[in-house]
Amino acid sequence: MRCGASAPIFMSKRLLEYDPMTGISTWFEGYGNDGFKVAQTQDVKKILDRNKRLANDGSYKRQGIKEDWYHFATVPVTVLHEILMKYNLDWANKDDLPKIEKILQRDYKKLLTVDKV
Repeated sequence: MRCGASAPIFMSKRLLEYDPMTGISTWFEGYGNDGFKVAQTQDVKKILDRNKRLANDGSYKRQGIKEDWYHFATVPVTVLHEILMKYNLDWANKDDLPKIEKILQRDYKKLLTVDKV
């Protein structure tokens, strides 16, 4: 969009792909002569419900600590991508994980699988 120009007029929206494994939908949104964008959405209700259930289950956290693991969060792929684009942090880089953990605690609390860190 040009500086000072009004928002582009939405012309068309079309589903390009749906992945039933991840729940990710890829959309094409056309804006006539003002261009287009490709966007992804993801249904995360099941993830949020599961995370809430696990966060409320104190035995889950205790069992993990006892067995030398700690399930901190379940993070949808679309959120990992958003963090990568917004903060240039990659979950596959172990040096980035502490920073990502802080972002999740601050901005994405519903993704946590523990009630307290």
